[in-house]
Amino acid sequence: MKDTKKTSKGKKTPTIYAIREHGGNILFMLPAFILFAFVELVPFIQSIPISFTDKKAIFAKTWNFVGLENYIKLLTNKTFRQTFLNTANFTILYIIGANVLGLLFALLIWRSGRFNNLIRTLLFMPFTVSLVASTKVWSYVYTDVLMPLTGSPSPLGISGQVIAGLAVIAIWRDMGYCMLIYIAGLQSISRDYYEAADVEGAGFATKFFRITIPMLMPAITSNVTLILAWGLRCFDYSQMVITMKAAKTTAVFVYEYIFGNSRAGIGQAAAIILTAVLVVLTNVITTILRKREVEL
Repeated sequence: MKDTKKTSKGKKTPTIYAIREHGGNILFMLPAFILFAFVELVPFIQSIPISFTDKKAIFAKTWNFVGLENYIKLLTNKTFRQTFLNTANFTILYIIGANVLGLLFALLIWRSGRFNNLIRTLLFMPFTVSLVASTKVWSYVYTDVLMPLTGSPSPLGISGQVIAGLAVIAIWRDMGYCMLIYIAGLQSISRDYYEAADVEGAGFATKFFRITIPMLMPAITSNVTLILAWGLRCFDYSQMVITMKAAKTTAVFVYEYIFGNSRAGIGQAAAIILTAVLVVLTNVITTILRKREVEL
């Protein structure tokens, strides 16, 4: 049954069946959207006017309008720029590590079987652990396991290594999630492509780069954009080792200025900048990756 019908002027109008179907879908989505709006959307919209004021607290009754002064201060603030650099370094390592390891494990265990299913479960289990607990566990691993074995101090205590140390924790936790997305993508690829490539005498590398990767582009797009968003919003990992300035991310900077330093105006401006960067980067990367997707 068609969801639309043409009017006398050639315009398509939705049928009763289409209205009922899509209306039902909207009703199912409504509770989640209301929660999202209440927790995320409304506070973000409310924060925009605050970012143009000198409010010390979000609910302060006295404040002055300062225009773009908060944004100018942030862009010329060395601490803010350093937190952005820390966030960028963490996100790059996080994206590369989680996706490369996730794809590697997916290629090894994408076929269904008791052993493979067990390995999938074990690799996915870290994703169910909270970010705070993950950092606590790895703090112990770094100090009480790896240090005695390698003689190297914990990277969480060294300024030049702390971002890499936090990225390892994030990669360990989320590579299992990426793996499942890639497994789903691999299982959707028709074996006919590989059989045809075998007939032509194609090797493993040719099949991987000419068949597997192009067919996995939707999964790659999904994983990269999602990990990008998680990385730029990194808070919990950094907050656990906040005694080091080298570990401070932009999200922690926002939290400190709004709730710790009583400078809500600047804190909200920092949050707006971070959100803008997140939206722009996500859209740019998604556009680039989707152009490389192929139709099955």
